[in-house]
Amino acid sequence: MSIFTPTNQIRLTNVAVVRMKKAGKRFEIACYKNKAMSWRSGAEKDLDEVLQTNTVFVNVSKGQVAKKDDLSSAFGTDDIYTSSDS
Repeated sequence: MSIFTPTNQIRLTNVAVVRMKKAGKRFEIACYKNKAMSWRSGAEKDLDEVLQTNTVFVNVSKGQVAKKDDLSSAFGTDDIYTSSDS
């Protein structure tokens, strides 16, 4: 009997799911729980330390990644590294 371990599966631990609803769609990102609190208080300045992954999800727990069409219609771009709000 062999145990199958998927190599492309990423386990998210100590996760805080941050949700945002924009243009009728809901988007989620996975953050470290303690770092997200530090980010909100202003103590943490590096966003890469807060995020667990650089992926924008529709559902973090199911691993459903947001479509590029949905990102571009809601934010004006499908590039996750730029901000249309600033």
